[in-house]
Amino acid sequence: MKTSITTLTLLATILTSAQAAVPPMGGEMKHIMVHLHGSALEGHVDHSIPTPVLTSYGETYTGNASVLNGTLFNAQYGWMAEGFWTPPAGSTLWLEQVSATPGLRVYEGGMMSMAGMHTFAPIFGTDASSPRIAWDGMMLHNWYAADTAGSYSATYRIYFGDDNGVAIDGYEADEVTLEWTAVPAPASLGLASLGALTFARRRRDR
Repeated sequence: MKTSITTLTLLATILTSAQAAVPPMGGEMKHIMVHLHGSALEGHVDHSIPTPVLTSYGETYTGNASVLNGTLFNAQYGWMAEGFWTPPAGSTLWLEQVSATPGLRVYEGGMMSMAGMHTFAPIFGTDASSPRIAWDGMMLHNWYAADTAGSYSATYRIYFGDDNGVAIDGYEADEVTLEWTAVPAPASLGLASLGALTFARRRRDR
């Protein structure tokens, strides 16, 4: 029996409208370890993990994660405080985006084991949000997204400040730069999957 056009259309619809509540992180965790040495903050990016790739997975996300629909995204970068230390009394640890490639957007995450509970609220200047966030030192994987292929980067300042984000005296800040490559998912992947399903259907119909 020949596979009908209607069947092919249905299979294509299933492939392009798969829904998921939690988007994939995109690869191994790539941490930014933050230390306090005396009065100086230091951030170190784990360069043993390759540059993260912003890409699409052909899925439609529900709930808060729907902000990633139609984008190329990744959440591999994770902020972590290393060692046992606390901010100076009366201060807050802040992360501030000081520069970024145009078109890069950032959404609030958290621990990847709780990705289904991430707020996905715009942060770091996305949608006119504040360029800085207060950070409690717990593992923080934010979601980075873009619409077009290319190379992206963002530089962040790590510092101690007051409740309003104003830096306090006596402590040295640090800066780290994160990088991504944005690559659209090849359309051939979807066609290959469709072909496989069509072939399987034909074998069953013989």
